[in-house]
Parts: sequence; structure tokens; C-alpha cells
Amino acid sequence: MKLSVYSRMMVSFHEGWDELQRERPSINNLMLNLVLPFSLLPAAMILYAGHVNGTYYAPQVPVERWDGAALLFLLAELATVPLMAWVLQQIAGSKQIAASFHDSFVLAASAALPLWLSSLVLLVPNLAFNLVGALFGLFGAFAMLYHGLPVMFGTDEDIESLDLAYSAISVGGAAWAILMALVLLPLFGNL
Repeated sequence: MKLSVYSRMMVSFHEGWDELQRERPSINNLMLNLVLPFSLLPAAMILYAGHVNGTYYAPQVPVERWDGAALLFLLAELATVPLMAWVLQQIAGSKQIAASFHDSFVLAASAALPLWLSSLVLLVPNLAFNLVGALFGLFGAFAMLYHGLPVMFGTDEDIESLDLAYSAISVGGAAWAILMALVLLPLFGNL
């Protein structure tokens, strides 16, 4: 599927989602062609922020700590997508909705795309701009979840999808906060 389709998936219940459901890309294919390359983006942006603008963000932090934070963040991201797939599957099951791990993984990987892309805000060394970009990433992830749930899990395009999306984004927001802590702890620990 073309990358340009993903932007329309945030505002449509069927554009792109029907194609993903029909094509049923394997989990390995999604890991290699979507999750891994786009997980590299935030890690690269952390490296960029640390090496180019590190003194703006954390004047007392040596550059080597940024390297460790980027690596830790990458590993955590790669683990978070399958974990979120499992969480989505469990949330659906708690609401008596049968959801396969495969469909949950497709949804989790797709919903993470706005978060990965939001890391591009680190090109601009401005905390307010960075925060707004991160919030847009979270909003985009919520929109992907909300619009993807009806096709991937067979839910209604209304209240049921909204309920599942809120539950998932609550857990996802907590996971995102943990990922942020994984960046900050190596940077500011033992200063």
C-alpha cells in the first residue's frame, strides 16, 4: 500500500482500511516494511536533536547519553507495537468483540505512524513546537484507531468504535509516556 493512503486513513472508515483488510499483509511484512523503517525515524530524530541541538534541550548532558537514549527508544518502539496489538486484542475481547492478533497488529502498526512522523518536529529546537507536534501525533494515532476499528474488528462506525478507540488510546498514551521516560532517564539520570 502506498504511504500517501495512510493520511486518508485518519479521516475515512474505508479508504486504505478496506485495502489493508483485503491484502492482509503478514506481521513479518509489516514489521520489515512499516514498523522497522518508521521506528528508525524517532531514534534518528533523537540523535539529531542531541547532536545538533543538545545544548538547547539539556545543556549539561553529554552527547553520548543521547546516543544511548536513541537506541533504547528504538528497542522500546519495536517492542511496543506487538504489545499494543495484544492490548487492542484484549480490549476488544473484554467488550465481547472477536479480534485476531493479526488484525490488532495491523491496527497498532498503522496507528503508530502519526506518532513516528511527529518526531520530525525535533528538527526545530523549540519546546512548545515539539509539544504541539507530539500532541498532533497522539491525535493522529487516535484518529487512525477510531477509523480503523470498524474494518479491522467489525465494529460499528459510531459509539462502539469510539469506546474502543478511547480505551486503546488511554493505554497507548501510557505507553507513549513510558517511551518518553525511556528517553529522559538516560539523558538526565545521575546528573
